[in-house]
Amino acid sequence: MITLVPGYQSVNLVRSQDAPCPEMSMSSLNDALENARLTYEQHVRTCRQCHADGAACAVAKHLLRIYNNARRDHMRSGGRHAATD
Repeated sequence: MITLVPGYQSVNLVRSQDAPCPEMSMSSLNDALENARLTYEQHVRTCRQCHADGAACAVAKHLLRIYNNARRDHMRSGGRHAATD
């Protein structure tokens, strides 16, 4: 994905969905999970479209997918007890 800001480029890193990144520590997996959860919850609380329609908008669905992937990675790494909330 390329942004419109001159001189800056954003790249989506694609990795296998079968296993968590081997270079991620447990604390970074916890941080990723917490960040994804907070981002999703904040969006749902503040999105006009989510509130107007009474259903999740496309962005909310995408953020939920990111949260679910982070939760799955966290659980695979052995953090099963903290991912239940």
